[in-house]
Amino acid sequence: MELDPKNGVYISGTRFAIQRHVDTENNNVIWRLLEINRFERSYSLVCCHSDPWMLAIELTSYHVQNVKGKGIKTLDVYREAVDVISRRCETAINLLRPETLGGALNV
Repeated sequence: MELDPKNGVYISGTRFAIQRHVDTENNNVIWRLLEINRFERSYSLVCCHSDPWMLAIELTSYHVQNVKGKGIKTLDVYREAVDVISRRCETAINLLRPETLGGALNV
């Protein structure tokens, strides 16, 4: 089971990457959410889903719960963070889907 994000897409502004994996036994697609630990130079599996949009929902949730700095103190800031991260997730998922030619059909 390979968990190296080089076969996936980093979500900029977060500590997460999305990876698309095809199970060789049954050809099912498994979407993985990986958390990057930059200090230890390691990756850990956060969750797996067959639906990439469920993965995007989880990534967004994990990200907004752990926002550092000024944090999320208003609903407007929360909405903006969710919008930005969900769009980045959508782009990453489309880049990893061969049926969209790596996102080329979504231009």
